Amino acid sequence: MRYIRFVNIASLNLNLLPVLDALLGERSVSRAAARLGLSQPAVSNALAQLRTLLEDPLLVRKAGGMAPTERALALGGPLRAALLALEQGLDPPAAFDPAAASRYFTIATNDFVAFAMLPRLLARLQHEAPGVRLHVRAWQEHVVPSDLARGDADLQLGFNRGLPPGHQAAPLFEDSFMFVARKGHPLVRGKITLATYTKLAHVLVSHEPNARGVVDDALAQRGLTRNVALRVSHFLLVPPILAATDYVAALSQIVARPMARGLPLQLLPMPIEIPGATVQMIWHERTAASPAHAWLRQVVGEVGAGVRVACQKVLGRSRK
Repeated sequence: MRYIRFVNIASLNLNLLPVLDALLGERSVSRAAARLGLSQPAVSNALAQLRTLLEDPLLVRKAGGMAPTERALALGGPLRAALLALEQGLDPPAAFDPAAASRYFTIATNDFVAFAMLPRLLARLQHEAPGVRLHVRAWQEHVVPSDLARGDADLQLGFNRGLPPGHQAAPLFEDSFMFVARKGHPLVRGKITLATYTKLAHVLVSHEPNARGVVDDALAQRGLTRNVALRVSHFLLVPPILAATDYVAALSQIVARPMARGLPLQLLPMPIEIPGATVQMIWHERTAASPAHAWLRQVVGEVGAGVRVACQKVLGRSRK
């Protein structure tokens, strides 16, 4: 009974495969050596290793050169195809043509950033890359989702408390807070003092049940607290709630100003200095060298810059 011996690919010296391919193509040790830029002894040594590994002579001498054995002829086609596929796979990635591209990108973000950026971003894509489609997934937390590392998302846009290893980030725009209450609020009549502010019923946007906001941190530095009476998970829920109740909120100006045009809200400066919050674009290093992802990051960055300029103009007008 004959036993079939399988070659362990993990222990195979892969440098032998291009030598075998050249030998089968040239059917001469000297010509194969010249094609590979190797010495004849090096090619002869490689052929000896291949013969031992495959238990076959592979090439036998004949007048004017060498003739392949049946085993060598059977190997030739699959070997050439495998080496060609490997060469193509190792080639630098092709340039990305957004106008001709047809593909999906997945972006994880919260409703506030989507509200600020999506209309501008989609307008750019429809004009420059009509075949590019987006899947926008909700991500309300202030931590980087594991979806980026797993390949389930391409970008995360939003706030975060730190960058995990293997991730990269770029700032998009900075937002500032405004004090928002309904028109006709019995304790807020065109102005707000810090003493009154701490007594009101506040809405906090948080996905976590016991999370503190930057406002709470600023108050704590003065030994003060506020009454967080309601927690919601979405920024865009806050304005209609404020318009119908006596709740108040420290709200993003990007959300507050457009909403105030259609709701009975009063927008006032915060009674305490609150640092701005930076919205970032985050991606995993697995996509860092991809031309398609680099293009997407460039477009998102330019859209973010447009939001930043718009915010600065509005802020400049409000200070006059």
